[in-house]
Amino acid sequence: MITEAGRVLALEGDHAWIACRRQVECARCAEGKGCGGGVLGRLLGDRLHRVRAGTGGLALEVGDQVLIGLQEDAVMRAAVVVYLVPLVLAVIGGLAGYSVSDADLAAAVGAAAGIALGLGWARDFGRRHETDARFQPVVLRRVGNDACEPVT
Repeated sequence: MITEAGRVLALEGDHAWIACRRQVECARCAEGKGCGGGVLGRLLGDRLHRVRAGTGGLALEVGDQVLIGLQEDAVMRAAVVVYLVPLVLAVIGGLAGYSVSDADLAAAVGAAAGIALGLGWARDFGRRHETDARFQPVVLRRVGNDACEPVT
């Protein structure tokens, strides 16, 4: 399970809005001298997540510091849907376009059509599964003040 600490900002029915600090992978990025992750993190600030609240009878309050989690297979499935499916359809569309006409333009149009079809399918997949509990982060437990930086 992929986990991250955050602070409850608001409660909305059976969901909570959780703010999590952006995490920088290395000291050079934190200094702004690496790949740019540190600069990007400072520009974007905190990340907000809409998370199912009250998991396992846990009653949350605004200001609670919590640990949220998401199953690894949900991330892998999302990556396949968003990246792999459009890529495969682009290759198939390019090959189909080239087989119809030996022109590069036909292959490019076929590839573009394949990408568009793949992204449309990914969008539809996301809409169909946006309420599926398998693809949603959940609050695992409350954590102490030392596990999470304060969110201002």
